Amino acid sequence: MSDPTDPGAPTVSALIVNWNTCELLAECLDSLREAEPDGYVQTIVVDNGSSDGSPAMLERRGDELELVANDANRGFTAATNQAFERSTAPYVLMLNSDTVVSPGAISGCVRRLEQDPGVAVVGCRVLNPDRTHQNSVFRFPDLRGLALTALYLPQAFPDHPVLNWPRYGTGLWDEPHEVDVVMGGFLLARRDALGPGPLLDEGFWMYGEETDLCRRLAERGHRVVFDPDQTIIHAHGGSGTAPSMSAWSETVKRRGILRFVWKWRPASIAGLANAIMLLGLVPRMVGWGLADTVDRLRGRPDPGRRHRLGAATFHLEALSRPSRMDDPWGPPVDPNRSDDAS
Repeated sequence: MSDPTDPGAPTVSALIVNWNTCELLAECLDSLREAEPDGYVQTIVVDNGSSDGSPAMLERRGDELELVANDANRGFTAATNQAFERSTAPYVLMLNSDTVVSPGAISGCVRRLEQDPGVAVVGCRVLNPDRTHQNSVFRFPDLRGLALTALYLPQAFPDHPVLNWPRYGTGLWDEPHEVDVVMGGFLLARRDALGPGPLLDEGFWMYGEETDLCRRLAERGHRVVFDPDQTIIHAHGGSGTAPSMSAWSETVKRRGILRFVWKWRPASIAGLANAIMLLGLVPRMVGWGLADTVDRLRGRPDPGRRHRLGAATFHLEALSRPSRMDDPWGPPVDPNRSDDAS
């Protein structure tokens, strides 16, 4: 680890995982370079076998960054752990490749951590590319939140603090406050609170890993804080361009939720959570089926709907084999290939 008394040592290690987001990654690195003084951030990029020219772009840039080029997609958590192993700074930043960091956002969040030793993680305000608000904090998954989501109440009433219980509503976005989880797209952590071993549980391929991390820290008595004074822009889903990838993301998000519940709650609660999520999926399956029928009659079938059935298959399998919630999950389809390659 770097010596914090060394004026030449970085203060923050930024861990960036890239998979086929070449243009977005370039924008992210440009913003990171402009956001903080030279030498403040140690930048480590792990490329997960991209096929869009990302490694060549990184080599051409000549930035002072550390590049780890994997031959294949190892998953977000495994790649983040690779970057974490190389990091040296006293603060660690998980940063998505599809983000743009505002000037001073990182150092501002560092000051928040320095002001309160009981806080282990800070997240910032997240905006969509059109500068509208993007929800970036949420509660630990529980039956109450899953039931509300299955009834589509959070989507219908995003500002309501009760009906949008899983994501806190939007009533506290203008003041710092404690939350369960901040989005892993910008998650700044105090290294000395993380403890030994890997940063993330690699049983989560992607999605759910930051929830698990925040829960582990909460178990140790640490707190997580949302800081609205610092801002980033998040393109949201930069790797998920192909229909099959979008559908895979839907399934793996659900699996991440259930794996978290399976890990931290009794098995019976995990079974109930799975049943609730499956029931909430039924209306969507009916809608997909009707839309797919109409599109086929018009000669414009949507291959994405076929892939989305994987979410239902996963839930059905987990009903008969609960350990399915804890199974390893394979890599997604490369969005730079056709759907037929899946």
